[in-house]
Amino acid sequence: MKTDDLIEALAADLPAAKPREVERRILLALAAGGLLIVMGVGLWLGFRQDLGAAMMGPNFWMKAAYSGALGIVGFWLLDRLGRPGARIVGPLLALGIILIAAAVFAVMEFMSMPASERVPAMMGESAAECAPLILILSLIAAPFVFGAARGFAPMRPGAAGAAAGLLTAGLATTLYGLHCPEHTAGFVVVWYSLGIAATAAVGAVIGKVLFRW
Repeated sequence: MKTDDLIEALAADLPAAKPREVERRILLALAAGGLLIVMGVGLWLGFRQDLGAAMMGPNFWMKAAYSGALGIVGFWLLDRLGRPGARIVGPLLALGIILIAAAVFAVMEFMSMPASERVPAMMGESAAECAPLILILSLIAAPFVFGAARGFAPMRPGAAGAAAGLLTAGLATTLYGLHCPEHTAGFVVVWYSLGIAATAAVGAVIGKVLFRW
């Protein structure tokens, strides 16, 4: 029997899948995971005292735009990697553009500061704890996201796991902003990105096991 005939025979008795069913499950998983993250931030870390005022300014939303954009790219990349034969050039290009644009903005901000202010602005007051907290918050939502993503059929489980980690970290980092008062571009690009990258790396390890056929 030819391979194509075998695939058709195996699929003949399967019920038709609803279009975008996996994506809908992932969105529901993000909602559930996001709720738990918000609860974790509120009950464990505490919301920043000036949250209301911060939300009226641009810095809060610029941080959210950066981490949220990375999460969206993670979703896009996971969707592509989860479909055998789909091209991933688009999401990879978008990821590169976001990272380069953020780095350029951070460098411009850094160069515009007096020399004595550059290192303090880069380190802030929470550099040591920022990346670990993002990773921990991401792990709170990870079971929901990775569980929903098992509906895909990735040919590269490790890469799909990294994409799921990027998606989860984008959500967690955005909500971490409800606690974190740091606002300089240098801090965000270095320490937020480190936490997101660490989550993607852990996701790659998980994906190799969880998404394996």
